[in-house]
Amino acid sequence: MRTLRVRDSGNEEGHRGEVFSCVYSNDGVFVLSAGWDGCLRLWLADSAQMVSFLQATHKPLSSCAFTPGGRTWVSGSMEGVLSWWDAVSHQEQLRLAAHIRPISAIQFSPDGRSLATASWDRKLLLRRVGHEAESRALVGHRDIVTGCCWSADGKHLLSWSHDGSLRLWDPDSASQIARLEGHTDRIMAAYLAPDGQWVISGSRDGAVKLWDLRRYTEVRSLQLKAEVRGCWGLGDGTSLLTVLADGWMALWSLPDLELQAELASPIRPLCGALSPTGAEVVLGSETGHLHFVRVEGDEPIPLAVIATPSFKPKSGVITRFLGKRKIERCYRYTCPACGQSGEINSLPCGSVHCKSCNRLLRINAAVPQLQAL
Repeated sequence: MRTLRVRDSGNEEGHRGEVFSCVYSNDGVFVLSAGWDGCLRLWLADSAQMVSFLQATHKPLSSCAFTPGGRTWVSGSMEGVLSWWDAVSHQEQLRLAAHIRPISAIQFSPDGRSLATASWDRKLLLRRVGHEAESRALVGHRDIVTGCCWSADGKHLLSWSHDGSLRLWDPDSASQIARLEGHTDRIMAAYLAPDGQWVISGSRDGAVKLWDLRRYTEVRSLQLKAEVRGCWGLGDGTSLLTVLADGWMALWSLPDLELQAELASPIRPLCGALSPTGAEVVLGSETGHLHFVRVEGDEPIPLAVIATPSFKPKSGVITRFLGKRKIERCYRYTCPACGQSGEINSLPCGSVHCKSCNRLLRINAAVPQLQAL
């Protein structure tokens, strides 16, 4: 039976005011947070202890991110300014007036080549890493863009807004693929599954919706009692964690949305992020502290991994003797826990262990390219 457990930062010196953004490093070792006090603070994820801080500005910061290599921090301000900071020296490397209103999200693409920012000015902006001064706008939302996230293959970008809609974009052409509508209030949180088949969204009125991206339709919904501040699909691909503004947390099965576990807490979360392993969530609260929510159970949670089909020369004594080249199908994947690549000849029916770190993996094939409506 699975349970939810909260472990606090244990550090009295948190942010001086609300935490508006928090994010894990790609390796899951660190968490970076930004808040009302204008500080960027670095935390160890395992011990939940703060190890470093940077006074980036004396005005509130609304968002933050690690660059893919982790050597640079990026902050977004309430004034729409993006800044890059050296993680060791804390020196500012670059500053851009990116938006005219607060920046609500900073998201690097999985390959680290592109940067997307969402803002209260109703826009999403795309930038190429190394050419940050140039940007392309994705325009269509009619109100504040609350957040955005990339698909696992980096071919799509999902955004959600106070206008009650979610939109799926093609970053290459800067065009809209689909618009998902059905919420009657502001969408505060959303999650795009790694396999690209479904989206979860939560709104201010407590509605949680599950969307099928193969047909661009709503398939299930929940009506909860308070504003949804976070919703994440866990690493196993079969569980959903929701966090409400009043501190109530719940674990649901996917795709039927049956309640598995729940926990009432005194936390008043404002932001959150899912760990790279998909087994833990960090929450930033109104008190300036971070809280880590762990999903525990009798069995380890297998991590969902997307494998890309490929072909390789077939080896064997007969093949070499006859001098004929044959090819065979294989599937390549990257373990989200250790970052090591692997290869299998066929998709397994159940879970398998990573050959490098022995972490339990559930391997799925990549879905076909999504088409515009």
